[in-house]
Amino acid sequence: MAGQDPWIRAEMGGTKQASIISKPEVLSALMKKANHPIFLIGSESITDNKQSDLLITLIKTLKEKWNVPVISTAHITGTLISRGLVPNASMGSMEIIDRLCDNKWQGLDGKGQYDLVILAGFSYTLGSLLLSGLKQCAWNTKKISLDPKYHPHATWSYGNMKFENWQKEIERFVDIIKTDKKNMEESHV
Repeated sequence: MAGQDPWIRAEMGGTKQASIISKPEVLSALMKKANHPIFLIGSESITDNKQSDLLITLIKTLKEKWNVPVISTAHITGTLISRGLVPNASMGSMEIIDRLCDNKWQGLDGKGQYDLVILAGFSYTLGSLLLSGLKQCAWNTKKISLDPKYHPHATWSYGNMKFENWQKEIERFVDIIKTDKKNMEESHV
């Protein structure tokens, strides 16, 4: 047990629950260890508030610095493009998870399955369903939830936190990425 309750108390993660992301350096280390990561972004990333601006900044930074591909849910692609973020692909939420669970899918780049999936910008209930599907079907894939609400179905998740604390953590993660001397591809050599 990770020592954290799910944001919705009835959403129990079973015997194996997400570890808490205690600091942004944990995220950086997970990203550097990954051989084939991908970022999934949902509809809460396009609302007009600080959280959406911060998520878009983070995703742009990951995409530029570490070449992390991005899949957005289909209906938000136009808004993301207008805000300067061009996703690598656009699909429905369930289609994304279905492909990530399919052992025969070679990914967007044809290099095989992804070993790290990062989710952000989904409603809590949808994010929980997506993570649960991945937990059940994509066993070898690490799952990270960047939402400020604890997701027990992820491999790693932030605990339940106030927006201000979450904002500081994400800003520190962006700073770590920007100041990293090596890009992610170099760290796998």
